[in-house]
Amino acid sequence: MSAGFHYDVNPAFEQEEICDVRTLHHKAGAYKLDTTGLAIGSRLPRFTPVQVDLTKRTCVVVKNAKVLEDAEADATTVKIAKNSLVVEGMTLGTGSKGAAVKSIDKTNPDYDILTLAAAFGEKVKAGQVLFEASAAGGTKPKNTANFVIYETTKIDDGIVLVALIMQAYEIHESKLVLPFSDADKAALTSRFQFED
Repeated sequence: MSAGFHYDVNPAFEQEEICDVRTLHHKAGAYKLDTTGLAIGSRLPRFTPVQVDLTKRTCVVVKNAKVLEDAEADATTVKIAKNSLVVEGMTLGTGSKGAAVKSIDKTNPDYDILTLAAAFGEKVKAGQVLFEASAAGGTKPKNTANFVIYETTKIDDGIVLVALIMQAYEIHESKLVLPFSDADKAALTSRFQFED
């Protein structure tokens, strides 16, 4: 290999069409992504939900987790879908309750298991999307999506610019890598139409 060249021998997996591509509308220009808490070298998939500040032209990733199996009100472990952006110490919310993430077991190739510092105090159901909460109560999301990232984005050590999608219809949720909470869907308004 020549000096100064880097070959990515394991390119990112490109998934099939997520939505009706004829309905995609891009936001003009690039936006600076806040990479705080994101692993250098990792990749954010297409359609990652982001909260955008249109004045500052910046955006932050919205972190959600999809529950894969019912967990009772007193459960301190929750099975979630792989590839979430959940980290230890984060507070996850249901909209009425919240719990801090104590640890994450990623050893299983099909799912991750969150161990909580304390139980939610209410049952969480398979298919439910938990969001990063702004406080321990778990009633309000820390960030709420108002746009999504247009293309797979590699997190580098430095400024990371992203292109945004401002409209998409017939979005197949089952094909999304990262889930959207009900609060995200409401904030995205009728510009985004989810199916499944």
